[in-house]
Amino acid sequence: MKSCSRQLYSRGSITVYAALMMCALVPLFFAAILSVKVKAGRMQAANSVDQSLFSLMAHYDRQLVRDFDLFFLNAGSGGSDPDIGSCIRQMEDAMDYILKPNKGLILLGGKNLLKLERESGAVTAYTLATDAGGIPFEAQAVQAMKDSALLDGISRLRDKLTRREQVEQAGSEYVHSDIMGNYQTVANASKEAEEDRRRQEEEAAERGEELPAEETEVVVPEGFVNPIPALFRLYRRKVMDLVVPDPGNISPKAVDGESLVSKRTLAKGFGIIDATGSAAGMDNMCYIAWIIGHFGSYASPKEQCGLSYQLEYLLKGKLKDRDNLSAVVGDLMKVRQAVNMLFLFTDPEKSSELTSLGAIIATVMMVPVLEPIVKTILAALWGYVESLVDVRALLEGKKVAIVKNRESWQTDVEDLAASGGSLANLTKDIPGGLDYAEYLGTFILVAKRGTLTPRAMDLVESTMRCKGREDFRLDACIASLSVEMNIRSEGRVTFPVEASISYLDL
Repeated sequence: MKSCSRQLYSRGSITVYAALMMCALVPLFFAAILSVKVKAGRMQAANSVDQSLFSLMAHYDRQLVRDFDLFFLNAGSGGSDPDIGSCIRQMEDAMDYILKPNKGLILLGGKNLLKLERESGAVTAYTLATDAGGIPFEAQAVQAMKDSALLDGISRLRDKLTRREQVEQAGSEYVHSDIMGNYQTVANASKEAEEDRRRQEEEAAERGEELPAEETEVVVPEGFVNPIPALFRLYRRKVMDLVVPDPGNISPKAVDGESLVSKRTLAKGFGIIDATGSAAGMDNMCYIAWIIGHFGSYASPKEQCGLSYQLEYLLKGKLKDRDNLSAVVGDLMKVRQAVNMLFLFTDPEKSSELTSLGAIIATVMMVPVLEPIVKTILAALWGYVESLVDVRALLEGKKVAIVKNRESWQTDVEDLAASGGSLANLTKDIPGGLDYAEYLGTFILVAKRGTLTPRAMDLVESTMRCKGREDFRLDACIASLSVEMNIRSEGRVTFPVEASISYLDL
């Protein structure tokens, strides 16, 4: 009897012990499972935020990519500021497919092992294309041109720019702006000399004498025609009428200045990220390559755009194609004037011709004492007319030498005087020279980024609007984004998930 009691007691103690152990282990087991599920949920939540950001940024503006190789998320709505709420809603919808894999599935849904729910979410920072003076815009353009074959051409263009600047600096000392004043001085002196000579002849005739001929060391060729009046008539004419091959075909396009990025008040991002950049070295070369590769000019106008002469607008910022072209032509005239004056005074043959012609013209005008001024006027007018022919050649699609020589010089003053000042058929195409687009490229290389970038954004916007996107705004285009989403796991733990994304990192 006692033996049976001891056996029952032994069995009962084991059962109690096992029950007590199970009471301790089961909660621990379920706690471990819950901990694993929470950790797995945290990873799944982070993955859902990352994936939703990628999904959101995948809605980049396709037309911007096709036309300009720029990646931005267009968050504008009807021409308003960026709709950040819409971005959050798109992200939340994309997150739900990861947090709840059975979303949208009725018949084929499986068991969801993790219980995850969105509690709240917000955008903590975002950067617009126009923020920080357009640096995100520049960064996209630079990224588009990295490792591009165009960079070799731009590097060569930079070398030509250096050469051009050296020549212009050397020639600037010869440029005289007061052509009108000097010409008037000589003309008045010549008129007074003629009147004085006429008076002397009349007085000598009254006395029955002949006025002796003036002796001069300068021999005036028979039939010599003073070229200065013909050159001066060209100087007084409108430059555009002389240099544009077909003035009637100049683009009449204009844009509304108040609607452009560079003129209006822009929307701003907050907590701006990725708003740093460099304007030097390779990045600058990439940026210039992108500009030249994506915008038109007089030589290759863009038709379906707000302005056809876009590179000219980048340089001058005027609202009409004609005004931009006229301003650029003025700059080209100044550049070529310095180069041509340098050649006239430094080339032995041309310098000798200037001296000889100056002496002959001063003698013909009866002002030999003003020979130095006459020579200066002749050089200035001759260099100016040569510059007219240079610019006309550029607008005809020809190349013009950076530094002139006897072969690339295009005008002869005596022929101009005999032909009445016509510039027809004088232009030459010089191998190895710069064409019109390359000259604009040299101007853009030294342009200020502070004005160049806003104008480039103007052109992007106006082009997009001309293609049916009337409400398109670059200050509604997102370049980078940061969010914070609060996710509740297993109905017990809520944790925040932060993430950022930028098109430059994709």
